[in-house]
Amino acid sequence: LKLGGYYPSRIDEDLAASGQEGAFEKFYGTDNLLYGELVVERYLFQRFGKFGVGAHIGIARRKGEVQVVDGATDEEMTDVPGETNFRLVPLRASLFYKYDYSAIHHNVPLVPFVRAGLDYHLWRVADGEGETSTSSDEAVSKGARSGWHASLGLQILLDFIDPATAASFDLSWGVNNSYLFGEYMISRIDSFGAAGLDLSDEQWLFGLAFEF
Repeated sequence: LKLGGYYPSRIDEDLAASGQEGAFEKFYGTDNLLYGELVVERYLFQRFGKFGVGAHIGIARRKGEVQVVDGATDEEMTDVPGETNFRLVPLRASLFYKYDYSAIHHNVPLVPFVRAGLDYHLWRVADGEGETSTSSDEAVSKGARSGWHASLGLQILLDFIDPATAASFDLSWGVNNSYLFGEYMISRIDSFGAAGLDLSDEQWLFGLAFEF
């Protein structure tokens, strides 16, 4: 389970190319969106560390105020909903390696890991009524972008803090090990250079992991 901040810092560069310079910042500000992610991983190889594959699903959302074009008529103003919502659902597939040999055999509770893989991000802009927004030329404000990610992190094995509780947790719930972790992730979500929104970011993520 991961939590962190997300902000597509390059998105306004693409919007500027289509005459909408600074649109994302104007609607949603410059603060990070709260980002959450669930990851399920399976070990394929366990020797001098663990190598495996993972599946990820995340979510980020930000509410913003609708911007009215200067000079809009009263009639146009009444048709504008009061708020807009940007929603992002990242889907990822990854390969990973974690070095836990020293933690298991030498009582060193620090477990570094690396991860990399492919991404597919679903995005949508909704109006105040929850309907997908459309532009003046009837273009629908939703889509998907592909790309890749890579990350480097460090887990702290919690079993060393209270071995008795860890053993009970294992016996009752089948949780072999528990970890707190921090991770720095780079993602490049621009459909490998194709035209469209650039949802790339560099993120710090923190969370809790259970090993069964």
